[in-house]
Amino acid sequence: MKLPFHWKSITGRFGTLSEYRRRNGMQPHSGVDFAQREGTPIPALDRGTIVLQQFSKVLGNVSVLRVLGHDPKNKKEKRELFYIGYCHLQHPGLPVGTKVNEGDTIGLVGNTGSASTGAHLHMTVSKLVKGVFGATSVKQDPIEFIKANK
Repeated sequence: MKLPFHWKSITGRFGTLSEYRRRNGMQPHSGVDFAQREGTPIPALDRGTIVLQQFSKVLGNVSVLRVLGHDPKNKKEKRELFYIGYCHLQHPGLPVGTKVNEGDTIGLVGNTGSASTGAHLHMTVSKLVKGVFGATSVKQDPIEFIKANK
């Protein structure tokens, strides 16, 4: 498992509370943002199954991939289910039930949803499928998740 895009393209990190977010009464950032050109293919982090594909007013077009992974806080335990959210996609992603391998295209970078400030991928990781849309308290740091699952 590796980052979907080069680390230099990261424009927002998990858990940060920028001045903009603070001023607008927002919670800490709940994922990792990767600035990319609109239409750039987004690779799947790992082998898994698409379990949710929907439009969110805030996150735009969202696809959720269910994978087996190690919890970054307890790497020695057996693998468990995690849900990776790919948000602000240009178009609806792959249909629910689609099985993908690491590196397969999940969707295309877009600029959909009210929280988008330009073309980018907002990626989240959670132990709950609906956690993709929730606060940071139910999420994992995607970068730490990737490191724990190399």
